[in-house]
Amino acid sequence: MSNCTDFRNTTVPKVVLPVLYSFVFIGGLLLNTLAIWIFCQIPNHSSFVVYLKNIVTTDVIMILTLPFKILSDLELGPWELKTVVCRYTLVLFYSNMYLSVIFLGLISFDRYMKIVRPMKNLMAQRVIFAKVVCAGCWVVMIGFALPNIILTNETPTKETAAQCYQLKSQLGKEWHKFIVLKCQVIFWITFILLIACYSAILKTIYWSDQKFQKEPSNVKKKVNRNIFSIMVVFIICFVPYQVIRLIYDKNRDQDNCTTFTLYLAKELSQVLCAFNVCLDPIIYFLLCKIFTKLLFKKIRVKQDLEMEMS
Repeated sequence: MSNCTDFRNTTVPKVVLPVLYSFVFIGGLLLNTLAIWIFCQIPNHSSFVVYLKNIVTTDVIMILTLPFKILSDLELGPWELKTVVCRYTLVLFYSNMYLSVIFLGLISFDRYMKIVRPMKNLMAQRVIFAKVVCAGCWVVMIGFALPNIILTNETPTKETAAQCYQLKSQLGKEWHKFIVLKCQVIFWITFILLIACYSAILKTIYWSDQKFQKEPSNVKKKVNRNIFSIMVVFIICFVPYQVIRLIYDKNRDQDNCTTFTLYLAKELSQVLCAFNVCLDPIIYFLLCKIFTKLLFKKIRVKQDLEMEMS
């Protein structure tokens, strides 16, 4: 059992994970800085843009939490930094990760309403509706996150500073279990919503082509590509973590090798969740015409300036 209890101190958590997070941090920071620069020039003219801007916001907050985890895992700061990660930055990371999941779900619903039911529930397609829904999501997630911060109130020591679950009070542990269950429900409902909405969209476009006896249109090909990109990002980044986390939390209190193996699997799959911040800008590029147009415009302007100066 000694090998198992020392599992958290192996090279994977202390070396491999920080290196992977460092690549995610650098790539995510560069790509999302570019995304912010472009979105700042795009007005909130549609609910779709509102949802995309909220995803950018969640991604940036997630990115800003990564240096704390990287330094903590590499043990480059004081041991108290591990407590800061447990109490604050990990809570922010998870809260914004699930907000990103919710906003991806809202995007799928928005696309469904505009393609499958364009003349119904017009209120759901208005900018003000999207802003109110997004604000409500932020308020609810912050409300769930605050108790997690407050109830992580056990006095840490150098030995226990990195054991986030053990730093919680008994009430904090119960709240944590509730939050994990709540997040699982949010994720799987959103995943089912994605599948349902995009299946309906594909069906609508398919029968439209059949009705007018047309070959598969460019619009259909583009929709297929966009749906494929979102589903791939969702499945690669989030599904492994959700499955492993569910198994891990059921075995958390058992002091055996299986628990520690699941812990490592959970930590590795969490890197995939973080990698989502690098893939979301690709979704903006594929789904948002004005984003793509402005990006190409900025690139052309930069190229023209370089040619004039050369």
